[in-house]
Amino acid sequence: MPSPTYDQTYYRSRESWPDFRMEAVELVRLAKIRPEARVLEVGCGSGGLLRRLAVQARLVVGVDLSEEGLRLARVRIPDASCTLLIRAGATALPFEAASFDAVVAQHLLEHLPDPIEGIREWRRVLRPGGLLALVTPNALFPDPSLFHDPTHVSIQTPDTLVSTLQAVGFQVAHLSTLFPYLGRGRVGRALSIRLAPFARHLPAFALGGRSLVVAAVV
Repeated sequence: MPSPTYDQTYYRSRESWPDFRMEAVELVRLAKIRPEARVLEVGCGSGGLLRRLAVQARLVVGVDLSEEGLRLARVRIPDASCTLLIRAGATALPFEAASFDAVVAQHLLEHLPDPIEGIREWRRVLRPGGLLALVTPNALFPDPSLFHDPTHVSIQTPDTLVSTLQAVGFQVAHLSTLFPYLGRGRVGRALSIRLAPFARHLPAFALGGRSLVVAAVV
């Protein structure tokens, strides 16, 4: 499978997916953002999640390597004086230690060749007591074809993700999954999205959903 082209069409399509929006809502909830908070989104793309964060916090910063993504984000958040957009890599952030109250990442970890390197850097910029909230594909999901992408180089299980976070010094405060496996194809995916809010509370679906959702504390 060829690598995706990160252009306007890609970003608009991605942010139109109901599962993207559901994940974004969950990340905002788990990050526990207060009005005075400073929040960083790593891998902000064209700003779909960033727009939600910008109405919650005093300062929101988005970083991404995609110039096109950042350009679109600047257009979509033109009046947000509390929002900064910076071109930077997720493993070499241009910020001092303990700069942020929360760091969020939506489907970025799987693109990092060394997840520990990325998570260690995110921990560095978090203040003591700060929160990391992230979503990443779940290697236990029964239909891994949904993750086939040459840029996906690090698909985690719940256990490996928890181990990685703990190795860097995080304490895991929340671990769940979204979008249970209900069959292949469009119908199965549509049902898994519709039933996600209910299925996550059932033991049979608790850790087998398509997306891993984690919150961890420094």
